[in-house]
Amino acid sequence: ASASASSASASASASSSASASSSSAASASGEGADGTRSADLGTRTYTGSPEPSNVVSVESKTVKELNAAGQGHNPNVNAKANTSGHTSGPSSSSATTNADTTTTGTATITTGHDAGRSYANPRSRTFDLGLYVPSLPKHPTNHKVNKILERCQETIGIVYSKKAEPPLKPPSSRGKFQSMIDGKVKGLEDKIFSNAKIDLGKIDVVGFDYDYTLVSYNEELQILIYEMAKTRLVEDMRYPTNLMQFQYDPSFAIRGLAVDMETGWICQLSYSSDVVLAYNGRTRLAPEKVLSAYSGTSALPPEIRKERLRPLNDLFSMVEACLLADVVDFFVRTGIPFNPRSVVEDVLKAVGSAHTSGAMHRAVLAEMDKYIHSSPHLREILERFKNSGKKLWLVSNSQFWYVDGGMKHVVGEDWRDLFEVVVVGAAKPGFYTLKRPFREVSARTGRIKFKPIDHLEEQGVYTHGSIQELLRITKTNGSRVLYLGDSIFADLSEARRLYGIATGAIISEVSEEMEKQKGNAMWRFARLTTHVLQHSFRLIQEEMGLARSKEDIALLDELEAEVERWQDMQEHVINANFGSIFRAENSVSKFAASMKRHADLYMSSIENLRFYSTEQRFYPDGGHESVPFNDPLLDYIIGDDLALTPHHVMDDEIYDSSSFSE
Repeated sequence: ASASASSASASASASSSASASSSSAASASGEGADGTRSADLGTRTYTGSPEPSNVVSVESKTVKELNAAGQGHNPNVNAKANTSGHTSGPSSSSATTNADTTTTGTATITTGHDAGRSYANPRSRTFDLGLYVPSLPKHPTNHKVNKILERCQETIGIVYSKKAEPPLKPPSSRGKFQSMIDGKVKGLEDKIFSNAKIDLGKIDVVGFDYDYTLVSYNEELQILIYEMAKTRLVEDMRYPTNLMQFQYDPSFAIRGLAVDMETGWICQLSYSSDVVLAYNGRTRLAPEKVLSAYSGTSALPPEIRKERLRPLNDLFSMVEACLLADVVDFFVRTGIPFNPRSVVEDVLKAVGSAHTSGAMHRAVLAEMDKYIHSSPHLREILERFKNSGKKLWLVSNSQFWYVDGGMKHVVGEDWRDLFEVVVVGAAKPGFYTLKRPFREVSARTGRIKFKPIDHLEEQGVYTHGSIQELLRITKTNGSRVLYLGDSIFADLSEARRLYGIATGAIISEVSEEMEKQKGNAMWRFARLTTHVLQHSFRLIQEEMGLARSKEDIALLDELEAEVERWQDMQEHVINANFGSIFRAENSVSKFAASMKRHADLYMSSIENLRFYSTEQRFYPDGGHESVPFNDPLLDYIIGDDLALTPHHVMDDEIYDSSSFSE
């Protein structure tokens, strides 16, 4: 990740118009007049040599040809990066185009500017969008190590030539014994994953959050909040009117980031709380600058981290990240001096006002079909739990009039008949940490009553309160409760830590990332290539033994860089700026580590529950990232004969537990 070279920048700027005119032609054909491969991603154009110096061709097959052969859709060819139709940045059609060019090894990355706006650089250090087999380095003296490297390269060649390849879509979690619900095969995207043993047969109460749990929203809601917050900044806080030109960019941020209150940077943290990358506005910062900002270490002490880094953990916070990046980017680009902390606080306040003012809620209820996803199986799931003898609780931070309107829309007018307890305005996570009395809410007028509460009436609606009071009044043991919500820290962590409540996280990104992975030829090739390289890396270190020479270290450094490059390629498919919410560069993300720690179960949607019995027993598994690989393929690296059947692993009949293991 290097900054743009000034000479390359000047050259690109001088040829911007020619570059722009040739870009569409390159996009349409997949190759330029000089034989180079290119892909048009909106304002970004990536160009790489068709035959880089460090590449060994096994089969002349471009990504476009792979797609044409039915190997899946690759969004990097003839596709816009932003498929939603919404763009980030000034929307004026008269915007001029400039270009900065960064040469990174064998690939040249050209980043376009819309009206002088710098868009985010790709997260990759350097890679070619064409699929090819890397030419691996050699050890100067260790011939056994070189033999492993040769077999590794041959194995990747086998993958490249499509004799072995990851499956087009995740298999059923039951192998050949596929379960069918409403004519749909249950696949990994429908699965509930477990970090702990949970026996639903021993659960007496199932509790639910409302927003992004019982009711899920589409992208239109984030656009709405962005517009409301942007208007608040301009009209109430007197920010420049130029900001009104910007629009919400759903492709910029992911969940699980953090904003540095001192610098205004948007950061991604690893499981150990290292800041692995940061953006100042829409510009990705060089690693050296990030290290320098944190006194030579990217890991902040806990007390400083708590004071300085504000987490962006829920789906609403993606609007905060995008709007903050837009405002900071505008100030930096126009040379307007600003205090980062003040800007961060203003943006957070503006976004928060969309919630606290009730404006967002009124807009949603006015057009529920526009903002709320349909949930055709939700009522069936709730009724099944209730009929099995379990009690249902709804505990939400939203107000009753909003929850009532949404639940009537997705469940029906009689939705309250399904719930024993309805708590609104719960103010989680304080609901778990404070001891507060409940107050009754009039379901007819919304008025909060004054009478003391010593029992909960059937069909009653309550506000404030605490989990301690709720467990006491209902005479419920926390270990017999399962609570489901989308926010790791607001909904789950304290409930589990303080009261032993079993927790389930609703993580919509699980299915979203799987959809991108299984439909993308580049991701599948990069994923298996990474796995083969990592396996070879382990074998090579075993062969080197305990003592390491300078030559050993140099070789390992080269191989590690190659592994990271292919990992970057996988992440780029998910999100060009930050990658997967479960990864931070080449390690587990802070979000993923927190989810594993605080969520006993996790799933992409509440509707996944329809595939499971109300007496289901869940056991810890490897999670959704535990993709099975072909063991015979890896055995080939150490010299075993490789017997591959035609179209290996592309055939559902072949893809079973006898051929693969996790």
